[in-house]
Amino acid sequence: MSPAPITHDAAASSSPTQQSPPQPPSTPALRQSTFDIQQDERIIATSPVTTLSHPQSFDDIFHTKFMDIINKFKNDPRSGSLNQKDRKNFIDTAYFETDAQFFGNRQLADNEIKLRALTKVFYKVLAEEPWSEDWIRPHDVERKLSRFEMHKDSVPLAAEHGITTPREGVAAARRAIAMQKNAPQDKSNLRGPFDDIEIIYIPGTVSSTATNKIDRETIYPVSVASVANTLQTHICRDMTRPYAMAQKFVGCTDTEELTRMRQFACDVCDFAPHLLDNDNISLLIILLILTRSEVCRRFENNGIRIEGSTISHRRAECMKQKLGWKTTDERKPFDNVAAELQTRVKNACFPAPRAHRGNIRKPSRKSSTPATPSTPPIGYYAGPQVRQPSNGNVNSGINIPAPPTRGPFAGSTYVRNPGPPVKAAIATGPGSSATDPMDLL
Repeated sequence: MSPAPITHDAAASSSPTQQSPPQPPSTPALRQSTFDIQQDERIIATSPVTTLSHPQSFDDIFHTKFMDIINKFKNDPRSGSLNQKDRKNFIDTAYFETDAQFFGNRQLADNEIKLRALTKVFYKVLAEEPWSEDWIRPHDVERKLSRFEMHKDSVPLAAEHGITTPREGVAAARRAIAMQKNAPQDKSNLRGPFDDIEIIYIPGTVSSTATNKIDRETIYPVSVASVANTLQTHICRDMTRPYAMAQKFVGCTDTEELTRMRQFACDVCDFAPHLLDNDNISLLIILLILTRSEVCRRFENNGIRIEGSTISHRRAECMKQKLGWKTTDERKPFDNVAAELQTRVKNACFPAPRAHRGNIRKPSRKSSTPATPSTPPIGYYAGPQVRQPSNGNVNSGINIPAPPTRGPFAGSTYVRNPGPPVKAAIATGPGSSATDPMDLL
């Protein structure tokens, strides 16, 4: 009989069970949030999912928590459309949870304390978006508050383009800037009249009467295009990782980066002074870079009078309302970072000149007495003289002893008369010798 044919089932049953090797996990995709309140196609959260072998950074933890909150909101049928207030609340909630997880109740080093303080500032910036024109106060706000006003010479031109308030002018200028970036190369000037429409900044005062007394003619006007450009180029506008931004401010030493920081702060003082109001978180960003006196000086150069105490009051009020810092100890980490960063910015933008040592020869000192007096003064004694031999040959290698000391009169020599020798007295009597002792009685 021939053996039965081997089937595939029999072969499978006779051979040991083989398992396929485990497949490597697929690369996680980037998690993104594409929602944006203002529809400007700016990604709010973009962060890769890190592996367990590497600890997550503060920003990665925040993005994960923020996306979880967004997904819960979208999946809730009772929730309505997402608005700006919801977005701000979600960022605040995700930040506080991340802060508790990342820093916790452990002992922090000095550098970590500084990073924690600045991270809170930058996440508040991310939540409030101070570069929005919504932070420009309306023209009919309470008179004692700071605000923009239309320059009287620009009112007719602005009316021709349907602009009646400073906020409308800045918003229109920002739209023109966005159109100019997307315009073809043959159409490079789409800014319209916004370079010629000017506004002035009126600082806040203690009363409406004091505000009315401000001389508008002494305030330097700025164009709405300049204000719009400053808001468009805000240093935090494209920020998606506030903790990384805090690290840059704490430890930045690059000269070009420090120069850009100062340029941004100066542009805010000159063209967007409303960002320094006490209700705008950008005030703290500027005071990280510039000192209070520098801010007041730039305001004064533009015809705006603001006291240093006013800047300090705005700063304290902003910290209290925005960040909850009410005591000096709570503000101390921020103050330390500001002092260090301002010093680095000053050294980068205004380096101390090098000291050059000139090859200047000191003048020779002149003697009060003539070098070769014709007549020796009283009490002058001539130095030792070298005897000249008759043949004129002088051996300079031989030290010839000096002649005897001469008196004040030439040719005379003093010779001491020794006189008769003095004989020593011969002692006699008791005790004069060892054999004759002295009588001690």
